Amino acid sequence: MASILKQLETNIEELRGTPAPRASEADSREALVFGINDRLVNHGHATVNVVLAPALPDGSPDFGHADPANLEPLPADEWPEDPQDAKRVSILVDQIDGCSPETSMMLFFTDFGDPVLEQIAGPEADGDIAMRIIGRDIGARPPERKPTPLSESMAKLAKDLFPTDAPVAANDNKPGALRLINPADWYGRPVPTREWYAEDLIPNRQVTIVNGDGGVGKSLLSLQIAAAGSMCVDTLDIGPAAGRVLYVGAEDEEDEFWRRLDDITVAHGRSLRHLSDFRLIPLADRDALLVVPDKAGNMKPTPLMEKVIEAAADFRPRLIVLDTAADLYGGDEIKRGQVRQFISALRQIAIGFDCAVVLLAHPSLQGMQSGTGSSGSTAWNNSVRSRLYLTADKDDPDLRILSTMKANYGRKGGEIKLRWKDGAFVLDDGKPTAASVLVQAQAERVFRDALSSINRTGDRVARTKGVNYAPKIIAARPEASGVTVKALEAAMHTMLSSGEVKVVMEGPPSKSRQRLVLASEDFGSGRHAA
Repeated sequence: MASILKQLETNIEELRGTPAPRASEADSREALVFGINDRLVNHGHATVNVVLAPALPDGSPDFGHADPANLEPLPADEWPEDPQDAKRVSILVDQIDGCSPETSMMLFFTDFGDPVLEQIAGPEADGDIAMRIIGRDIGARPPERKPTPLSESMAKLAKDLFPTDAPVAANDNKPGALRLINPADWYGRPVPTREWYAEDLIPNRQVTIVNGDGGVGKSLLSLQIAAAGSMCVDTLDIGPAAGRVLYVGAEDEEDEFWRRLDDITVAHGRSLRHLSDFRLIPLADRDALLVVPDKAGNMKPTPLMEKVIEAAADFRPRLIVLDTAADLYGGDEIKRGQVRQFISALRQIAIGFDCAVVLLAHPSLQGMQSGTGSSGSTAWNNSVRSRLYLTADKDDPDLRILSTMKANYGRKGGEIKLRWKDGAFVLDDGKPTAASVLVQAQAERVFRDALSSINRTGDRVARTKGVNYAPKIIAARPEASGVTVKALEAAMHTMLSSGEVKVVMEGPPSKSRQRLVLASEDFGSGRHAA
């Protein structure tokens, strides 16, 4: 065992580079920890995570009581800014080849920078082989791995789509050489036009994320945009590009898509027969994961992903919609590296097929509270060039707002107001709808009748907010029939403006009080209008 630990120290020193004074080792601990983590991950003989060990009351690390259950993940997958937290950073290694699934090892560094590798879970008999594997992998460079089926298929597709018949510069003749571009060569040539699937919203050859709370209608909106593009019609003044669409839906069954698409086509003056350029892959009844992490934490395409790519290669869509990330992404949503690999794979598809890719995703609780609509790791937002957020109005159940939260190629902060109507969305022009007119009329009737009843009993309500605030008092009465305080506020202001309701002051000037009355019932004497 002593020889294994000695070899581990030697391997870490080699990874660290030329031995440096202990003081500088602490400064480079971040690079060393992530370097060890990446090397173990690349070897693929175990599952590896950078974690925080438990802390003692004074904030210092408590390595002696560490076990897998009380290790914390790095917040936001970032190195801690607090020096005390940085001292707690450790590397958890489990799912080790040849060891029990319960076996876990933890690698950490003392205050002097000395590496310590300890077994924190599993049969003691696994300790020796686990240390040998970890020590060997830290010291040995990872072997070159064969390309994944996804990367091979994308490389073949790129070669077929973009043949390199033109002569190349001398520095590009060697396999693996970098392609060096001189921007001066672009002088005098027309600047390429940026291509969009939907201008200022969905760029072509990129991944766009559409966030939205559950039930807000992000699937319906994306389905409507996709259907409009396939039917070559405009929708919501978005102007989607005309062309074929591939929609991968993991949340709804075929019949639900049937109903929704029927409503959408009718709303656009079309029928289902006009969707000949639309292809749907419903996955609600099966495992829908497109990518999953391997033992080393690297994201790998599933057989389903390869079938989706084959379908896209045959169909050649202008737009691919993936609904939703929660069902299709098999990694950890807060692990930056896994998220980036997933988005990168989708970007390869967008570039390879010269199409736009739209990924639907639920926002995290923090994203909803902050109003940004972001989900999990910041890598979701940082890895895409466009992100949209669909929200519902808290007072109007049919109103939606589509906000541009990120737009590398367009204007950020834009909003489109939409209204649900008969199974599809229409633009909200700000004019009262028939339904809202009925709601307003009901609120005014309730306010009128309740105010008359209150004044007949001798009670008093006022227009100013306080214990006698009229809309709040009336909303709590049985005859309100569920009309909201906000609707009653609007009714009160409308009736005050029209003169149907007025404010009168009662009592002596030294102690006058406000009363809200119907103008038609102002029979009191000794009181005056406010």
